[in-house]
Amino acid sequence: MEKLSKSPLVYVVAQVRIGAVLKMAKYVPEIQEQMRKAGYALYRATEVREVEFGPKDPEVRVLPQWAFDSIDRTTGFSLQAGAVAFHTTSYDTHEHFFDELEKGLRIIQDAAGVEASERLGLRYVDAFQASGERDLADYLRDGLRGVSLEHIGAKRPRSFLNFVTDTDVGGRLVVRIGLNTDGVLPPNLIPTDLVLDKTFDRQRPLGILDYDHFIEKPETFSVEHAMARFNALHGIVSDAFRETISGFALEDWR
Repeated sequence: MEKLSKSPLVYVVAQVRIGAVLKMAKYVPEIQEQMRKAGYALYRATEVREVEFGPKDPEVRVLPQWAFDSIDRTTGFSLQAGAVAFHTTSYDTHEHFFDELEKGLRIIQDAAGVEASERLGLRYVDAFQASGERDLADYLRDGLRGVSLEHIGAKRPRSFLNFVTDTDVGGRLVVRIGLNTDGVLPPNLIPTDLVLDKTFDRQRPLGILDYDHFIEKPETFSVEHAMARFNALHGIVSDAFRETISGFALEDWR
């Protein structure tokens, strides 16, 4: 698909859940040095909290996390003992995104010797506001516009669609279409301090298109295999985007 000059894309993340490397902290200095040379010079060590549900009361685990960001803080890697993520708010093309992702995965693999992966996921989030006298619904295919209830005084719908399907590459695709949501990024995304590349008028309705495509399968990890998986995941997300937006949206964003 051609690159849209006014693309609504605001955030992209690729994540690999790896077989945990409990000594990851030992390898962080070497990873940081190579990330710095690769263009991710801003480093910070943080902690994240995960809630684990078991037969008794939920347990909260505090896990170390290391971030390696670009100087403008629009792109970066996030590393934990059991996960690697690459995310950006300044997406150009999938080729460039995947080149940078591969570069980072090789740095981490060379330093830590990751042996296995359990889940690979790719998520794209679009945010947009209507042009002129148009409505947000004009940007969606007819079957996705919901039911008009203005005659009963209904206003500002919170959500239109939450669609889940299995895909031909052995993955699962979750498509969420929301209108008038609170904030731009969905709250369940990984914690991020990245700077948003786009701004929006808070007084006007906002539309969100959220495509989450992932494969959950324990596999021997290799960078080559992971990148092949990500390319397959991307192809279906791209098709899903074309199938959910209207012809008007394509023209307006071209």
